[in-house]
Amino acid sequence: MVAILAISIGSYAQWIEQNTGFATASRGIQYISIVNPNVVWATAYDGSGGAATITDFTRTTNGGTTWTPGHVMTGSTYGLGNISAIDANTAWVTLFNATAGGDANTGIYKTTDGGTTWTHQAVALIGSAAFADNVYFWNANEGMCHGDVNGGYFEIYTTSDGGTTWTRVPQADINATVASGEGGWTTVIDAAGDSSVYFGSNKGKLYISNDRGHHWVGKATGITPLTNGGVQHIAFVDPLHGYVAQDKAPGATNDTTLSIYGTSDGGTTWAPVTTTGWVFANTLTAVKHTTSTYVTTGANGTPYIDGASYSFDGHAFLEFPNTLGNQFLYASFLNDSTGWSGHFNTDATNGGIWKFTGVLAAPVANFVASDTAVPLSSAQIHFTSLSTGHPASYAWTFTGGTPSSSTLQTPPAVTYNAPGSYNVSLTVTNDYGTSTKTKNGYIYVGGVGINEHSNAVVTIFPNPVAASMNINANSNIREVQVYNLVGQVVLSQTIGSKSATLNTSNLTSGIYNVKVVLNDGAINQKIVVK
Repeated sequence: MVAILAISIGSYAQWIEQNTGFATASRGIQYISIVNPNVVWATAYDGSGGAATITDFTRTTNGGTTWTPGHVMTGSTYGLGNISAIDANTAWVTLFNATAGGDANTGIYKTTDGGTTWTHQAVALIGSAAFADNVYFWNANEGMCHGDVNGGYFEIYTTSDGGTTWTRVPQADINATVASGEGGWTTVIDAAGDSSVYFGSNKGKLYISNDRGHHWVGKATGITPLTNGGVQHIAFVDPLHGYVAQDKAPGATNDTTLSIYGTSDGGTTWAPVTTTGWVFANTLTAVKHTTSTYVTTGANGTPYIDGASYSFDGHAFLEFPNTLGNQFLYASFLNDSTGWSGHFNTDATNGGIWKFTGVLAAPVANFVASDTAVPLSSAQIHFTSLSTGHPASYAWTFTGGTPSSSTLQTPPAVTYNAPGSYNVSLTVTNDYGTSTKTKNGYIYVGGVGINEHSNAVVTIFPNPVAASMNINANSNIREVQVYNLVGQVVLSQTIGSKSATLNTSNLTSGIYNVKVVLNDGAINQKIVVK
């Protein structure tokens, strides 16, 4: 892609521009390996329009405040497939010959000094019949690499000693039929969980290993390969749930430029994914350690426009604020608060990469009360937010309470001056949306019942509780609710008599609050589950 000046290059709320340090202008970022929030490595390509082949990379050890560039080889004969780093000093790259594919110099290179020197690791992906695509390491010892088809099946290697020795995966351990002309793509690799790794082919298949590269299966994804197409993007949030995608010709404005297929069973079956909003074609990436958050970057639609978008469900995509019209290249997220996306630098001290700031998470409202059934004489209750997604604002509503509302994260104690059952509601917001949690009848303030009752009118035994819990009362029991210590209802049962037996075998060991609602009041007691 030729470097095009963005409409407005600068810092916005979620993305901050950083300088990759390359002395040559128009270095675009083609792959990013994030070790932790401080250590990141990235490879570059020539975006000047000359299409020169380069082996440039850049590295940061302070979260991107400074980036230090380097190269694996000089000249324009060789290019990099991808990079995999495990710390500030140690990384591996795949290296290919831009004209011949493979020769005696291609394959895997390793650095242990932050990229100052690189050592060629023999055997893997070397020779005229080889083409080095990608490499991935889980730790200092265990890794895998793959190239194109060589000898009738994909050339895949594993190592258990940091690449000192590489062992090719036997054809018998790759459960796939190779199609005519099938090959892989550089940078098209992903990993999920502790042991799963994936790479895509130009024939629409995804190659899957769930044991760190030792055994593989090739699965048709539903993608019908276009010219130079196939599986060009892989995005797994966990070993079961993920997407693959293929670039397609742009359609109308705000139309997707990707054909996306999804799986919920680790790649055994696939189905087309319908999306809305902006879906950009340069990168489709999963935000690791989330349930269903995805990011796209690049270009979209007619007229051609750049930008970045996100989705919390993998279907509805929204543009990041102020990103439309600005270039975003390859992107990668370690988690919902650590991510980078490339663009093009203008010189050694200006531009080249964006850093994501904040937390990419939808707000989810939740809360707990210090007590949920109190006598009128002491009807003062404290509320605690359990909301996730780093809310920026809070809006509480306490029906029947004083105060009746609050905008504080932790509101003041709420007093109830009349008996009854009362609703409590909390609405939270952040940059990515609004969430409301309402608990109907959550607070019970006793009148005749709870003011005059003592815990003696209800007997719970045995306590500690094992597989079952018996409850006897002096009056009719309407309902029994069991809460854990964060206020979640873990067991609820309607009774309609003066005694009941509840199955507690599914409760984990710990302390619980039991709310017994009678016809004329309610009682709270604590139990211990063994």
